[in-house]
Amino acid sequence: MDTATGRRRGRGLIIVRLRGGLGNQLFQYALGRHLSIIHDRPLLLDTSEYGATRPDPKRGIRVYGLHHFMIRAEVAGPDETEPFRCYYRQDLLSRVLRRAGGVGFLFGHTYHYRTFRQAHIFYPRVLSGRPRRVWYLDGYWQAERYFAPIETILREELVLREPPNDYNRRMLELIGAAESVCVHVRHGDNANQAAAQHGILPPDYYRKAVEDLVRAVPNPRFFVFSDDPEWARENVRPGGDPVYVDGNDDERNYEDLRLMGSCRHHITANSTFSWWGAWLGRRAGQRVYAPGRYFMHLDVPNGDYYPKSWNIIDV
Repeated sequence: MDTATGRRRGRGLIIVRLRGGLGNQLFQYALGRHLSIIHDRPLLLDTSEYGATRPDPKRGIRVYGLHHFMIRAEVAGPDETEPFRCYYRQDLLSRVLRRAGGVGFLFGHTYHYRTFRQAHIFYPRVLSGRPRRVWYLDGYWQAERYFAPIETILREELVLREPPNDYNRRMLELIGAAESVCVHVRHGDNANQAAAQHGILPPDYYRKAVEDLVRAVPNPRFFVFSDDPEWARENVRPGGDPVYVDGNDDERNYEDLRLMGSCRHHITANSTFSWWGAWLGRRAGQRVYAPGRYFMHLDVPNGDYYPKSWNIIDV
């Protein structure tokens, strides 16, 4: 154990396992940050899921992206995450340990492994529990209630470290000059994975959302974001003079998030990425539309996933 690890462990630790794309990472960070404040402990991020240096969402390859933001957390070292690898392998012992709740005494320290299977449900005891010396959280934690009390803090931290380049600066000017509506279209990763769970939202979903929005918002201008811009151009046509934002590739998707959060209104996809675009764009008078089914091919309740102020469209 190195000296830094010993100092951090002496205070107790909150370690959050990161997995999935940037939207999932933001949910995981938000819960971890809240717990670190509640218990006055350092927050460490287990990034061992991310071995690739370049993303390829069509093949399910994601990269760690939180370092682009002004977050208050460090990356955990291998000796800090190694005790927990036995929990998230797919063998019988790992399944037994996860079901047992994961409290144990390993390498001279008490650990607490916490995981919940249902991503969209808020479990109050996650926030009210008393963690052991090291508390390791493994889950998706996709509910605003996990971090609502620190909303102001998160908004200060979820700001990009680097200024926008010329393309994104021009987009920000266009967005700021209009009654801007972010339209997010998720297609590429779902269309190219066998038996994709999320599924592709039908164009009719976007038509219904646009029809409702134009009745309430005068002179909207639509900014369409997608992981498959060409498909979006052909299949999602919101009307007026839309802008199809295609200047940021998968390696710079955090720049799209900055643009999305600058829009006044949002039509989201079944995507945590567009969830955060809408959340970061929260302001007075904002209208947000979301699909009634997050998983098109699975019967999974939305639970606490959507904020109550959002407008839900049946699909």
